Amino acid sequence: MFQIEEVTKLCSKIALTEPWDPYDIPDNSTYEDQYYIGGPGDEIMVQEWSDRKPARKFESWVGVYTVKDCYPVQETYTKNYSVTTSTRFFDLQMGISDPSVFTPPSTCQRAQPKRMRAEC
Repeated sequence: MFQIEEVTKLCSKIALTEPWDPYDIPDNSTYEDQYYIGGPGDEIMVQEWSDRKPARKFESWVGVYTVKDCYPVQETYTKNYSVTTSTRFFDLQMGISDPSVFTPPSTCQRAQPKRMRAEC
């Protein structure tokens, strides 16, 4: 992961501390439910998935995705029975209008392998 200071373009290169989440339904997921969201005449069919395994009561991840095209609607992560992250997705569009936003600036060629201070 790159940490980039927007004004000076100083850059740090940091190892990820958790696995990358591609916002999709992981291969080992458990199907939970299928239902409509929205109102009469304007509803969308979604499916709910989790990382719950048989004989386990609790899951650490629940994801809701549209049946058509598998767009993410919501993902919730929990740890020790508390929600740590809840993300809702809206106004989605196909494709990336400017893929160059994922290209690190040239200053990252010589990035230091340490996190910048919080005030940067």
